[in-house]
Amino acid sequence: MKSRPVRVGTVLDQDGDLYRVKWDDSAEEEVHLGDYEQVTPRGSLLFQSLVEPDELRAAFDRDPSAVVIRALQESATPMTGKDLKETLTRLGIDDKNYRAAWTSIRKVLMNDDRVTVEGTGAGTTFTSGGETAQSNPDD
Repeated sequence: MKSRPVRVGTVLDQDGDLYRVKWDDSAEEEVHLGDYEQVTPRGSLLFQSLVEPDELRAAFDRDPSAVVIRALQESATPMTGKDLKETLTRLGIDDKNYRAAWTSIRKVLMNDDRVTVEGTGAGTTFTSGGETAQSNPDD
């Protein structure tokens, strides 16, 4: 499957699914959200996976727990280990690499003050306590 080019811009206005966008590389344009358009905050893991996928994978290789904590901070709901794996592999983290790092990630999550842990076994959920693991100077 051929990937589509990624365009980055700033949403200036929204009316339903119609967005007025100022593209970083050109002028303003009205865009209807559809099958190929997506709005995502700059600095989010999704944004990074679209714009800098190699850097996201390198960040995971350097500190997998930090990337997982960012995923928790960006999630509106608690996540299980399975949810986290699905989220990160969808963003381009290799499944094999995630599985290899899971034991150390889980240990960090269980002891990190920024993470609330509830439940046991496969039903254990992790929720961000709200602190920012990494800030983006472009925000």
